[in-house]
Amino acid sequence: MPPPDRRPEFPASPLPPPEPAATPAPGSGAIDRMVRSLRGLPPAQPWWGTGCAGQAGWFRAESAPTTEATPRFQQLYARARLGEAVLPGDATRHLYLLVKGLLGDEMFGYLEPNQVQLERRGLETRAVQVDTEGSLADNIEVVRHALEDAAFFGRSVVLVGHSKGAVESVSTLALYPELRKHVRAVVAMQAPYGGSPIAHDLTTSPELRRMLDIAFPLFFYGVSRSVDDLAYPARMEFVRRHPYAGEVPTVSLATSRYSRRSLLWPVARYMFERYQLPNDGLVAQVDAEIPGSRLVRLNDMDHAEAALVGLPGFANHHPGNITEALIALALES
Repeated sequence: MPPPDRRPEFPASPLPPPEPAATPAPGSGAIDRMVRSLRGLPPAQPWWGTGCAGQAGWFRAESAPTTEATPRFQQLYARARLGEAVLPGDATRHLYLLVKGLLGDEMFGYLEPNQVQLERRGLETRAVQVDTEGSLADNIEVVRHALEDAAFFGRSVVLVGHSKGAVESVSTLALYPELRKHVRAVVAMQAPYGGSPIAHDLTTSPELRRMLDIAFPLFFYGVSRSVDDLAYPARMEFVRRHPYAGEVPTVSLATSRYSRRSLLWPVARYMFERYQLPNDGLVAQVDAEIPGSRLVRLNDMDHAEAALVGLPGFANHHPGNITEALIALALES
């Protein structure tokens, strides 16, 4: 495990522009094309207008408060890194449903280390077959059917969602409260519950909007509506109509990372320079704080590290250990 970044916290004020980054070598994969387009984001300073300034964390004043759980998580995570079993004895009674985030089907190994580690601990896992390029509404129905199937067989469920998959998990329980009794706990990793600044800018800036409407169906066989679902106006409308207040024991992971060693460094820097928001490269840390949840805040993790094994020297955490510790924390509730 590499040492933590020397600068785990976001700086108090924007840094001077860095030297130009080397252009990645051309590739044929969809994710390669996405990374190249993200690296091509223009500097924040020349952008016009206020964008989504002031909208991050909009829901906190009108939602149930969170409970700080980072110190307890750090204890569990340290033990999990050493190979110790941190899950409670009754953890094997539940079915663990994993819900992928946006473009998860395009990423090799996405959520695989998380699932493998849980199965090594003797837990029964299943990946919910959401369309990772699909709309929030469609995927909520997929999660609903997965919960109904589990209930039919008398199973208690732990929902483990990453990114948009976490939003779909809590949104299903908000829309279908009758399913909550079948869910033992929810683990929401880096969920853009309040929205995402980068999704907002992609959908509201004319130049980026045109790129999104063309590139998303062409490269990912999806619809740009799935990105619209994570912009602030859509999240405000949905959450106000269907609030989630942690009625089921819930743990949320909210992260940030400001490091050149991060795969998402260009986007993290863009969001910080334009909005002064600590973020993980795709989600502002404050927007991942699920109302009513036990909250874990980490300042040295980007958006990829919770679901993908990173290169030594570039990633600070192993996704399997993170997931095991978060589930242990959730089952303590």
